[in-house]
Formats: sequence, C-alpha cells, structure tokens
Amino acid sequence: MVKASSWKLLPSSWVPSEGQMEFDRKLFKSFQDGDPPILRFFYFKKPTLTLGRLEARRSDLARFTYPHEIRPTGGRAVLHGEGDLCYAVIASSRDERVGGDLMASYQKISGLLQKAFQNLGREVELSAAPHRSQGLAHCFSAPSQCELTLGGKKVAGGAQAREKNHFLQQGVILLSVSPDWQKAFPESGTDSMVGLNDISGTAPVTRAGLEKALLQSFESVEA
Repeated sequence: MVKASSWKLLPSSWVPSEGQMEFDRKLFKSFQDGDPPILRFFYFKKPTLTLGRLEARRSDLARFTYPHEIRPTGGRAVLHGEGDLCYAVIASSRDERVGGDLMASYQKISGLLQKAFQNLGREVELSAAPHRSQGLAHCFSAPSQCELTLGGKKVAGGAQAREKNHFLQQGVILLSVSPDWQKAFPESGTDSMVGLNDISGTAPVTRAGLEKALLQSFESVEA
C-alpha cells in the first residue's frame, strides 16, 4: 500500500493473493469511519468474467466458458482481460470529494475519470441515458446515466455497494475491445462499446499511463 496524498493507494503492481472481487469485499467490510479513502487499481492476466451479485443469482453460471468471479457490487457481466484497467474506490458517503447519495457519488467519480481521460486527449462525455434493464446484455451493451462515452459509445462502467455510511465503487475502463467479448456475448455484440485506444489519430494509452492520469485526477480534488 502507498499513501498518496490523502488517498490510500493500492497500485496495480500490488496483486492480492485471493481473488480480486474477494479482496475488494474484504477491504470494504473492514473500512471504518475515519479511515482514509482507498483507491485501488487492478487487472486480470487472463480473460475472466465478473458478475454483479444479483445478476449471478439469476444467471446460469454453467453456461459461461470463462472463469468468473462475483462482484460485491451490482451491474451486468464484464469480460476482463488485456484490454482494460479496473479500479475500486472505497470511501465514506460523507467524503466531499466522492461522497453523497448514490447518484451524486457516481457522478463525482465519473467526473474524475472524465478529467483523466481528457488529459490523455480523449474527449469523453457523461451519458444522460436512463438505467437499462438487465436481460442477457453485458455491461457495455448501453451506457446508463452518468457513465462515460467516447464517440457515443460506452468506454467505462461501474457499480456501487453501500453499507452504513461507506460505499464501494468498482469500475472498468476499456483500453481496447477484445474479440473475446463477441465470443462471450454473441447475442449482445460489441457495437455499443469502445476502448480509449480504438479511436484513430490518438496516441496510444498504456495501463501505466492511464493509472497515473487517474491518480493525478483523484489527487487534484482537495479534501
């Protein structure tokens, strides 16, 4: 762990021994009033599905051909791999930088992501679309309110869990859209999604560069 300004940073170079979702769950459960907010980055070395806890209950998990983990937050299925960077924010709902009610908090965090993406030369926008029903679609089938789009397509998604006065937001940012998405979700396709590096005429963004830009954005907001 690294103390980054008033944030407790867990960089992607720090890999937990247990599953990524179980690690986030334990971090969230152990978070106490007065603790500094946590900002964690991570990724999966091989294609892995994560499913929101409610979606996992209503899904036939046997139909998935990829290994999977259950998120402590909600949301639809995500296929992780070489083309993305994940983040987790754990904080008090009273934290002025990222707190508030669910939508206010989600919008603040999306604003910090947006700032980082713009500093990397990506003109992303906050979606005003209403929440979409679950169905068989994956997380990137369509943007929901306050999620980020690039060229009208979803580039980042996230979901929150809340307990007492604390929250956990888990999110994923696409650097590129892997062909594995089409294999995993043939009924949904990939026309609605885009990676930061899938836009022609832009300098490529690495995971390390994205992580640095995100950290700078989160640090730029005073407590």
